[in-house]
Amino acid sequence: MVLSLVGCGNDTPEPETSDQHTIVEEREYNYITGEALSGSDNTQRPVAVMVDNSRYAQPQYGIADADIIYEMVTEGGITRLMAVYDKLDDIQRVGPVRSARDQFVQFMLPLNAIYVHIGTSIYANDMLNFYHYQNIDGLYLGVSSFDYDEERAKTYAHEHCWFTSPELIRNGIEATGINTAGNLYPALNFADYRNEAVTLDNGYDATEISFRFSDYADTTMHYDAATNKYYKSQFGVPHMDALYNTQLSFDNFLLLNTAVVLYPDGLCTAFDFTQGGEGYYFYGGKYIPILWQKGEPENPLIVTDLEGTPIEINVGKSYIAVIDDAMTETITATGAVQTVEDSTEVQPAVS
Repeated sequence: MVLSLVGCGNDTPEPETSDQHTIVEEREYNYITGEALSGSDNTQRPVAVMVDNSRYAQPQYGIADADIIYEMVTEGGITRLMAVYDKLDDIQRVGPVRSARDQFVQFMLPLNAIYVHIGTSIYANDMLNFYHYQNIDGLYLGVSSFDYDEERAKTYAHEHCWFTSPELIRNGIEATGINTAGNLYPALNFADYRNEAVTLDNGYDATEISFRFSDYADTTMHYDAATNKYYKSQFGVPHMDALYNTQLSFDNFLLLNTAVVLYPDGLCTAFDFTQGGEGYYFYGGKYIPILWQKGEPENPLIVTDLEGTPIEINVGKSYIAVIDDAMTETITATGAVQTVEDSTEVQPAVS
């Protein structure tokens, strides 16, 4: 297959392809949510779709169906979303779809997800080619796998008007010969779904958490005890899915920080995942400070307590935000967010 580029670099490496996995394990639980498996096929690969998240791309469609959403800054302070769906049939209409970035590829690879995007940075393209990764790229497949919304285009820029669906993704799978069954790492170290939820009894109260990705992009997460979920807002308003007219909500919320710099092109952001970093795990209106490790692009995300012991993440939908170390000073919550350095101090709960 041919991989085309858009933005952030202009050198095209030789495209490579290969089969992804030939020996497929049967999973005992859902590797994307930690929940009990539903349906008969427990070997199916998840699907990861890159979604536009600029102010001018709102509202988006179909992202409320995602089992995990990753958010990171790409260029110019703008963030992008990678919406991960456990099964292709979990998707309705989703978009607007945008281009791949290597920081998202690094979280996608251990999930062995079917990667759906339109265009790619040179850095993401290099990484996909290095791993011989077959993907569904709209710059190659065009309208066979993506739909241009002519009505939306009357009031939106054209790059905010491309969408996809299960039928269109299946067209891309058929055209590229992608194997839909394959092995993957669990997205997180999930607690056993057969047991009671893990409560953060030693954690600290935080029912509203705000932080910034950049001067351009901000996020607030509000915990609702009635639903035991975190509801996401951005740009000062609820983050909505227009397909369902509903606000995005999550069972788990992980806020991770790491070093973020610019690539030599001076535009695309480069994330340092090799050293890991610090962060916070939010569940049930409480949080605990954490450490995290990622390492090489194909390695899974590992989350531990401050002593290095892996922690269990509760089953359900998750939102994972990765911000620059410099942005940690923008984090606010109901009660000061505890840092790794002062983790031994007692912090009172604030309601």
